Amino acid sequence: MQEMVKFNRLMTNMSSSLSLLRRAIGGLAIMSSDLDDMYVGLMNNQLPPIWEKVSFATMKTLGSWMKDALSRIEFMRTWLVNGLPVSFPLPVFFFPQGFMTGTLQTFARKYMVAIDTLSFKFGICGFEEPQEHPEDGVLCSGMMLEGAKWDPDAAMVVDSVLGEMYTPLPIVHFIPAVGHVIAPTSYACPIYKTAVRKGVLSTTGMSTNFVVAVELPTAVDPDTWVLAGVAALLNLTD
Repeated sequence: MQEMVKFNRLMTNMSSSLSLLRRAIGGLAIMSSDLDDMYVGLMNNQLPPIWEKVSFATMKTLGSWMKDALSRIEFMRTWLVNGLPVSFPLPVFFFPQGFMTGTLQTFARKYMVAIDTLSFKFGICGFEEPQEHPEDGVLCSGMMLEGAKWDPDAAMVVDSVLGEMYTPLPIVHFIPAVGHVIAPTSYACPIYKTAVRKGVLSTTGMSTNFVVAVELPTAVDPDTWVLAGVAALLNLTD
């Protein structure tokens, strides 16, 4: 519901501003600075600042952003009409950290455990979407690795092919667990919303860009991937 409120606010903002811009171009309304910036953005294939204020985190051009927004809205509409999906593409959320917290809250209520003792452990499910919902936790997809790739045969993270910037990460099972600690032999791969890889603390105390660190098996020292700057991104730049 929180996500749908944000999408509805975005669509309302787009509809009203486009209508007002049309009137301003026709001389029926005042061309304010916001509308002027919006017009320049539309002409240059850039996201208008008036939309960016209520948009999800992105570094895309306007055309790519529009396709992205429509696909997110379609997923939310399908979820609302058809019920809970088997897996969730993490990039569709405005605030994926809230989705993670909701998953922990559901587990805490089900098993009557304190939520502040819970964290995630992770299971890699492959690239094909399972047909059934997991017993606990959620299945998440849509993450792209930068600086490395996932080897499905070895079931671990390895060096990416020369010249290949981004590679898909398989569906990951986020499993709530009490007191779970990432193994020192695994790589705690950070997930970011955008390639900026930086953010500020929001009013909730969570980062506006960092989401969570996913535990990935590796055959080399995990510091190797830290030095290589390997991370997973939810939204690519184009």
